[in-house]
Amino acid sequence: MRVSAAIRRGAALAAAAGIAIVGLAATAGTAEAATVYKGKVTANGGITVRPAPSVHTGSKGTIAKGKTISIDCKVPGTKINGNTLWYALSGNKGWVSARYVSNIGAAPKYCPAFDTERGDGRTTEVVNRRQGPHFNDAKVGTLAKGKAVSVVCYVKSSAGVGKNFQWYQLTDKSWVTAAYVKRLSTPGTNWVPCAE
Repeated sequence: MRVSAAIRRGAALAAAAGIAIVGLAATAGTAEAATVYKGKVTANGGITVRPAPSVHTGSKGTIAKGKTISIDCKVPGTKINGNTLWYALSGNKGWVSARYVSNIGAAPKYCPAFDTERGDGRTTEVVNRRQGPHFNDAKVGTLAKGKAVSVVCYVKSSAGVGKNFQWYQLTDKSWVTAAYVKRLSTPGTNWVPCAE
């Protein structure tokens, strides 16, 4: 009897320890998934919030100088005073130029916030590569018709072709309109928004 009681106690302790380890692993995974970065607005007149990482898109409002903002991740976009980085505000509230934000703690990682595989596509026309997701952003190159592309993530811009206002960020950090890129047989889960 003593042996079986000891074995039962040992098994119960082992099971409890296993549950605790699984619980800690789940908590650690949740903490990693929920990383939010912070920054302080430094622009004298405040910073303009945009619907996409480009000064050529409309305004969604302004955040006053000195305010602390929550940031999910960053992407390249319109260059402002030498800085091409843009921050995605938490809660899908828009984009702000990193030029006018002082990081509090670690700098945000590149979007998408969660690591994913890339979307594979092929151009259907000659496509201009742009610095940001708008036709008025600086041209940084051209892709020939039929060129394979690897897409990191996408945003909706105010500039589109027909009814397609989606823009793809490529692995070389340039942007192309989605209107001239055909998605290949990559799983749909590889095509993700830059911020959610």
